[in-house]
Amino acid sequence: MTFQEHLTQEFAQSKQAILFALGNLPGAKTIVVNIGVNSLVHDTGLLNIRNFKNFIKDISELINAQQNRHVVIVVSDYLKQAKYLQNHEMPSKNSGLYSALVALVQNDLANLFSDEFSEYSLRAIGLPIGDADNHSEHNKTIKTLETIVFSQAKSSETKIEAIRALLNSKKTASKKSSSLKKISETIRGLFRHFPRAIPIIMEDPTHTGNLGDEEFAAGIAIAINADALVAISQKGMLFTTDPGKKKGSAAPFYCYDSGRKSPFAKARQQALAKKINAASLVNGNTKPIPMLLAASDRPFAIANMFSEDTIADICGGAWPKFTLFVDSGNPALPIEARHISGKIVIDKNAVKALVDEKGSLLLAGVVEIAGEFDARQVVSIVDQAGVAVGVGVVGHSAQEIAALMGGDAAVELISRDKMRVSAG
Repeated sequence: MTFQEHLTQEFAQSKQAILFALGNLPGAKTIVVNIGVNSLVHDTGLLNIRNFKNFIKDISELINAQQNRHVVIVVSDYLKQAKYLQNHEMPSKNSGLYSALVALVQNDLANLFSDEFSEYSLRAIGLPIGDADNHSEHNKTIKTLETIVFSQAKSSETKIEAIRALLNSKKTASKKSSSLKKISETIRGLFRHFPRAIPIIMEDPTHTGNLGDEEFAAGIAIAINADALVAISQKGMLFTTDPGKKKGSAAPFYCYDSGRKSPFAKARQQALAKKINAASLVNGNTKPIPMLLAASDRPFAIANMFSEDTIADICGGAWPKFTLFVDSGNPALPIEARHISGKIVIDKNAVKALVDEKGSLLLAGVVEIAGEFDARQVVSIVDQAGVAVGVGVVGHSAQEIAALMGGDAAVELISRDKMRVSAG
């Protein structure tokens, strides 16, 4: 089975969004790469020189392959590999020793990256930032408190306390947004004045709390308006089933539509929760950002993910060496790339009106509707022989259209500016 056949069989509704995201990868200008130190060291905690050099070379190739391309590296889990931790108990996060340890490890890492990237005429600049994290956590807190405030079952005293906490949470959330803005300004300033700069952002565990590595990197990607997020995972790529148990029983899962229902069993979904949440954050952004997950147990090949030749091979049927996360329902995607929620069958007069006269779709031309879709979702438009005419954002739900049938024939269902016609 080719990758194209796999998409048609398993992800027919998401196929266009997946192909759209793949097609845009070679042109990506700003890319965030998240890597844990565990992927760059031996089990002893000492640097894996070969892995580290390969990673540096791969990132350098990624930058050099596209004019004016920028890469931001987000490093996580670096404290786990601190030499101090090999022989000592972890100091309290509120202690001066802990702060000193964080500063020491961050400085060592920044120097390592700087030395290696300088061989490729690139300048690595360490940015130890700790407040660019809890965007989604604050939103959850605010929603919980708002539920208490508007609850009929809670006492007045409880509501008063919730209101106070709500005000404080909104102030904190505002500060977090300001911090994200400062990060994006700093990075843009670096790219503007130092085109060959590579910001190395150190995830500070004293601030990120329960956020996963990918969630932290997702916040950075959104803040700087990145074109793609790459996560290097020690768990490898994602599969619908364990390929080791029943080889050949199911096609490997090289795509994930964060806007659709998860294909994973509940236990597997919980294990992947933070990766899926990170993908949902960037995929659902005002500007959709694709997320790519690559395995760290193979030679680094990040540059290949954005190669025109690689993408051409994948679109031609070759299997990718990474998992791609997209959201086919994001309204910011082009109409033709979004998830198809239903179908409208039209008569020959309506086909002529759409193809030749470039008009809107009116109720008069509708023969049949299929699927349970809502207003503002994308539907396919076909003629009575089943030939595709186009796709469009429908102004009424399937239930509403059914109720309108036989009524005012001039009701507009899909306006011309929200339609893509493929026939003719």
